Amino acid sequence: MSYDFQQLSPHDLEILVRDLLQAELGLLLESFKTGRDGGVDFRYARGPHNIIGQVKHYVRTGLTGLMRDLKLEAGKLSSLKPSRYFLATSVPLSPANKSAIVALFDGGIDAPDILGQDDLNNLLSRHPDVEKKHYKLWLASRAVLDRVLHSDVHTQTEFQVEKVHATIRRNVRSDAYPRALETLEEHGVAIISGAPGVGKTTLANMLLYAHLERGWEPVVIRREIGEGQKLFQRGKRQIFYFDDFMGATFLGDRVSGLIGNEDRAISDFIEMVREAPNARLVVTTREHILGQAMAASERLRQAGLDGHKILLRIGDYGLGQRAQILYNHLYFSDLPDSYKDVLLSSNFYLEIVRHPKFNPRLIEWLSSYNRIRVVPLGSYQTFVRNLLKDPSDVWMHAYQQQLSDAGRSLLLALYSVGGKAEGTLLKPAFRKLHEIRASRWGFARRPEDWSTAMAELANAFIRPAGRTGFEVLDPSVIDLMNAVLRHAPDNAVDLVLGAVDFSQIERVWELGQQEVSDIKVAMAHAGAPVAEAIKLRLERPSRLVNYSNGAGMLPLTAEARVSAVVPIADALRSRVMLDIATFFQNALREEWEVRDVRINDGVDALRALERVLWAPLKEPTLIAELTERLIERAEAGCRLDELRELVIVLDLEGLENKDTLEALRNAFELARASIDSEISDCTKDDEFKGLEEDLELFASALGVDVSEEMERLEEAMSQYNDYEEQRADQMMDDYRGQARESRASDDSVRDLFDSLRSDRS
Repeated sequence: MSYDFQQLSPHDLEILVRDLLQAELGLLLESFKTGRDGGVDFRYARGPHNIIGQVKHYVRTGLTGLMRDLKLEAGKLSSLKPSRYFLATSVPLSPANKSAIVALFDGGIDAPDILGQDDLNNLLSRHPDVEKKHYKLWLASRAVLDRVLHSDVHTQTEFQVEKVHATIRRNVRSDAYPRALETLEEHGVAIISGAPGVGKTTLANMLLYAHLERGWEPVVIRREIGEGQKLFQRGKRQIFYFDDFMGATFLGDRVSGLIGNEDRAISDFIEMVREAPNARLVVTTREHILGQAMAASERLRQAGLDGHKILLRIGDYGLGQRAQILYNHLYFSDLPDSYKDVLLSSNFYLEIVRHPKFNPRLIEWLSSYNRIRVVPLGSYQTFVRNLLKDPSDVWMHAYQQQLSDAGRSLLLALYSVGGKAEGTLLKPAFRKLHEIRASRWGFARRPEDWSTAMAELANAFIRPAGRTGFEVLDPSVIDLMNAVLRHAPDNAVDLVLGAVDFSQIERVWELGQQEVSDIKVAMAHAGAPVAEAIKLRLERPSRLVNYSNGAGMLPLTAEARVSAVVPIADALRSRVMLDIATFFQNALREEWEVRDVRINDGVDALRALERVLWAPLKEPTLIAELTERLIERAEAGCRLDELRELVIVLDLEGLENKDTLEALRNAFELARASIDSEISDCTKDDEFKGLEEDLELFASALGVDVSEEMERLEEAMSQYNDYEEQRADQMMDDYRGQARESRASDDSVRDLFDSLRSDRS
């Protein structure tokens, strides 16, 4: 087969040429990064040998662009001093062209070592193993496309060959394709699974396309597995292709479970294909749908499907592969150069490939001119950032159309507790929410709903965390759930009504506060049930708090209940919420009769009361009582952090506040003895700086002398810095190694994308 190599990117061509020369010379060549390589793409440097190779693609500008660039390369040759210099290009070269190149290099290169398009094809014919390894070369070639388009068997399917041909060019070589092909050849069945947008359909298309090129008859199943059973012909080479096969069978209006004998039909057809040497089956499925079906059907669990599964994950893509995915999409895209330059500007592509929500489907979106042509050039970077910031569209269809009611309840529950939780918390949260949603929306519940939901979400939307916990699979799942609540605020009402902890209500409320939102409107419209749910959760003795290293329960003080309920009542402005706020305010007064005010929680309550805008909710008497109690409590003795909050919230200016100022000065004098202990407890730079800022605040606001304490703090900070410098010296070797590796990775990506600027007319 003869190739023009236009289906390969410059990076792909470099790897192909390296492999061909390794096979031809019997040498192991060192590879170097694409881009600014100093005239060297690969080399062999041992003993007297200094063999150097350079690869030039120039699909767009052809011989003109090649000769223009070679003038620059020729100037590098004298410093490289190679014993042999190979120049390879995809551009067709005549003997005269080669002679011109030899002259350009002033005899530093021999004509036989100049490899043009025909020479590369000759090497491929000599080394078929290299050709087979570089599957993009032949899968995406024009010759294969023409063969498939004009084959007799192709007319029996509506398979979009041209679309697949373009997709293959953008594919990044990984172990997924050979692994899937090996599974298909060994078992006859390949089940490609993963989250939305991870590349399942692309991989399945490549497998099908490869079989079309070899003359297999394609059978594309559209609706149900029975179509394949009817068209199955024993002894004939057939490859069956079913994209989203579990979704077509088990979802839509039939999410309640398996219908009839569909699971039997699937398992029987898979067994039929496995036993037929001339039959192959390629299917794709979202991992959550496969899990849902497996949980619902004992027959499918016994069918041995896991042995045929190729699970694709976003996390499987390293920085280099992410960079190549973006690079290939841009190289083969229809984006104008001006838009590509925006992505290249200030190394913006590094921000894209390092983004935690990187997804091949998003890359396809941002590199398609038909999709972004309405985006002004000056807004393109902002558009890309926003797409990465909130890629919820990638997940929304799966959430709305492909999850069971139990699956949606579980995902909502996990979101409501912060996206990560132990099973001991998540399970009761799910059960309560699922019960509420079933009652409100009229769907049936089953005893196995927890296990069913967990099976369909695992490795698709959620994943294990620790020994007994769970967390969202990807940050974009949180974006999805934010979008779910914004677009359908009744989900927010469900979460409030189904909350087992006030933190869940708080999370919903915070989302409703972020922007103009219908969440508050929906909560107000729900009326008394929402208000009662808020009251019940606030009456609990404690609430869940998430920390960076885990979660814990904190007591809910009377002050904390007031600070929580007052802003909600001020926003919803209903009679029932006013009554609930009044209830907790009265409870606060009653509690003061048996205990002192909690200063930090009291400060939060004071702030909430002072910010009230709704007249019926204003409580100047309570504000005065709370202020008085806070001052009395501080003067009797308080911590420095409590005093800091009081200094910030209370008005200390003017003669009318002189008693308050004097009380807080007295409070500081009582707390002064604890400063040395506070200094000793500092173990981080920000803790030292925080204490320093507190002392400066006390000196400024209270007029107290803290010079001695500041001297001791500065001495402790100096000792800490000396220790940190010694510790840093001990770690420097490791750090330098990591830094070099990081720089090398970034430099490789930079040099890869630099090649996008070349080969332009």
